[in-house]
Amino acid sequence: MKKIALIVLASILVIVACKKKDIPGESKVVKVPKFELIGPTAFSTPAGPGSYSDPGVKFTDEQGVESIITTPTSSDVDLSVPGFYSLTYEKKTEYGYNLKASRLILVTPVSSTDDYSGIYARSSNSQTVTVTKIGTGLYTTDNVGGVAGNNAFVFDVYFGLVNDSDIVIPPQTGDAIGDFYGTNGKLRKNAVDTTLEWKLVGSAFGPSLRKFVKQ
Repeated sequence: MKKIALIVLASILVIVACKKKDIPGESKVVKVPKFELIGPTAFSTPAGPGSYSDPGVKFTDEQGVESIITTPTSSDVDLSVPGFYSLTYEKKTEYGYNLKASRLILVTPVSSTDDYSGIYARSSNSQTVTVTKIGTGLYTTDNVGGVAGNNAFVFDVYFGLVNDSDIVIPPQTGDAIGDFYGTNGKLRKNAVDTTLEWKLVGSAFGPSLRKFVKQ
């Protein structure tokens, strides 16, 4: 599957090669520094009082010395309001490297026992997609548009439940299709069927409501 770039998710520099760096009066080998998120690039956390505490990033400097940074450079996480948020770590290193790493945070009041993972089929063309639970109320799907016969649309996309029926698809980017986000997201369930539905806003998608029925 193609790796997506989330708008609220930044690139992580993970180059591990060494290179020569000229320093006045001496010459020594230094490593290219890197950021590594501790934990996944997307978390879910319960809605309620208090504040969100992030596990942080591991920073490795040009000499190979590692440290943990747990205070984000920016964060808009509000546990009192369900929805998707982001936080970002940034650092300029001794030799001028600019490192940046971001994490997507879903604030949700839904039960941790709810699980809508499975195989779904788009009602208009029977294209099957896989939905995977990765946290409380937090899921990925491997074909958010239910597009048949085009691998450009096959990649993991995050979506989340902000209550028992409303789905949010935050802004994300597909390598081949550009930026998009979701609207009108709903989870509908009864004794017979479980249905996911949403519209997608982006140049690669039409305006139709997409419905997916669990198989």
